[in-house]
Order: sequence, then structure tokens, then C-alpha cells
Amino acid sequence: MPAPHPETLYPVQYLRAAAALVVMLFHVSVLSQETWGLDPRRVDYVGAAGVDLFFVISGFIMAMIVDRPGRFDGRDFWIRRIARVAPAYWVISCFVFALAAAAPSLFNSTTADIPALATSLLFLAVDTGNGSTVPLLVVGWTLNYEVFFYAIVAVTAGLFSDRRLLGTSGVIIALVLAGIVFNPTHPSLNFYTNPILLEFVFGILVFRTWRRTGSEGLSFAPVAVFSLGALLLVLQWERPLVDWRAFYWGVPATAVLYGGLGTLTFRSAWLARLGDWSYALYLTHLFVITLYIKHVIPSDAMIELPWPAHYLIITVAVFATAGIYNRLVERPLSAWVLDKLRRPPHAVGTHGAARDPAE
Repeated sequence: MPAPHPETLYPVQYLRAAAALVVMLFHVSVLSQETWGLDPRRVDYVGAAGVDLFFVISGFIMAMIVDRPGRFDGRDFWIRRIARVAPAYWVISCFVFALAAAAPSLFNSTTADIPALATSLLFLAVDTGNGSTVPLLVVGWTLNYEVFFYAIVAVTAGLFSDRRLLGTSGVIIALVLAGIVFNPTHPSLNFYTNPILLEFVFGILVFRTWRRTGSEGLSFAPVAVFSLGALLLVLQWERPLVDWRAFYWGVPATAVLYGGLGTLTFRSAWLARLGDWSYALYLTHLFVITLYIKHVIPSDAMIELPWPAHYLIITVAVFATAGIYNRLVERPLSAWVLDKLRRPPHAVGTHGAARDPAE
């Protein structure tokens, strides 16, 4: 296994892996309940808070990137973001489209719709006609928020030299306040004014505070802050949540990140690698758990296994799939797109593109 980059921020890598894992466990819980008719009250709802932790981490990382010494290059920032996020997502989205066209019976509501594919590939939260802005790949709704956040950062930092992301935070807060005041019913307007956007601001605040207090986070109590955030999430494990997740899940996730920066200071190349796989896991895990729950568990050899064994098998299978996808698809495609987009016109030769350790 290659060693992590010397600038790897280990706590963030560990928390990325943990966030992807709990999202996976949430979807395993939901799908197993739907498939096997188990107690619907026993859904691990708070596993979805892995998304909230991802958003807080994203705010933190973008603040770190923009704060680097030297001139901020808005074009290069945007190219790096697209190269990092888009290629692996586009491949999966096109796969879903092709699968929906070839075997529509496999899906409940997803159809091989060209406009839906276009808006998915463009990361736009557009009403598909039934009041939903969910893209072809269901989990892609979070990427629509991510790219929207990147666009705000690129504009405020690139055009107005907003290196502290005060303008970015102000735009997001204004959008959320507008959503609260006007309560838009249009799906797209509702999407882009959702309070979940505040979690990016939380991440920015974590970076600004962490930068002042040093790499040890809250020097007097990083373990306490980390433990408190984790405890608040655990206490909500089976509590359904629809509104104000930015408060109920985003605030504890912020505490987990802030406390984790001073607590998870050990170095593990293996765990850091799982963090590298977190994006690939997020994109591919639904396919793995659907195949396992609907087609593997019903087999005679597997039906009698206890659920903890199934969870373990699913976890191993999901991480293995993520590692393969990261190695064969995500990393090569990201490097290729980054090289193509950054290369000057008529440039000769091929240049490798290394992954930014902060990304």
C-alpha cells in the first residue's frame, strides 16, 4: 500500500472513512427493513449524519485551500474541484442511466430520461416533474450541494479576494434566511435555501478556529469535544429527522471534526487509505448492498446467518468495491481530466497530476 502524502491531514482522513461507513450502515438498515419487513422503528437514521459530517469537512477543506499562501487562482480552483468530483460521478450516473434503459424493472422511480441525465451531469437540482430534485444516482443530491458550495467559493474568493470566506459564509447565511422567511415551494428554490447549507459554514468556522488554536484543536479538551459530538449523534441513532438536520446532526458533526483534529492524531496508513476510498464508497455502496440484501441473503447458504455477520460481510464487500473503483476509475480519471483541463492549448507531452493532500 502506498504511503500517504506527507501533508496528509490524518484526522480528516479517518473521519471521511467513518462518515462513509455510517452512511452505508444507514442504507443497509433502511433497505433491510424495506426488504424483510422488519420493525420500521429500528432504522439507524442517524447514519445519514455521515453526509452532514462530509459537508462540515468540505467547508473545512475549502477554507484551508483558499487560505494557502500566494495568489488564489479561481480558475485552477474550479478545475481541481471538477477533476476531483465529476469524473467518478459521471461514470456512475451514466451506468445508472444505461441500467434504467436496459432493465427498468430494477428501479422504483428512476427512468432513462435524457433531461434527468443532463441535469445530473451538470450537478443541477432541477425539478424532474414530480416535485423531486433527486438526480439519477440517488446519493448525488449531496454533490449538487457540494458543487453549489464550490461555485460560491470560486466567485467570492476568485473575484473578490475573499480569502477568509466571509463572503461565502454571508451568501450561504443569506440564502438560508431567505428560505426561512419566504419558505419557497418550488423544489429548486427550496433545495438551494435549505438550512443544511449552514454545515459548510460550520466547517469554515472550524478551520478558522483550529488555525488560531493550533493543530491540537481545543488544547484543554479535544477529547471531550470529540466525545460530546459523537455522544449527541449516538443518542439520536433511531430518531427520524426531517427538518433542521443542520442543528441536530450538523452541530454534533462540527464538534466531532473540531475535537477530532486534536484527538485523532495517530498515524495509520491503512485508515488514511480508507479515507481516500470514501468518495468511491459513497458512489458505489448502494449497488453492493442492494445486490447483497436482495439476492445474496435469500440464498440457502446465507439466510441463516445472524445480522451482525451480514453487516460485516457487507462492510468488507463495500470497502473492497470502493478500493477497486478508486484505483481503476476514480484516480486515473481525475488525474486525466485535471491534466487535460490544466494543459495550455497546443501543449505537447503528458504531465502527471498528483492528488492534493488537502482534497
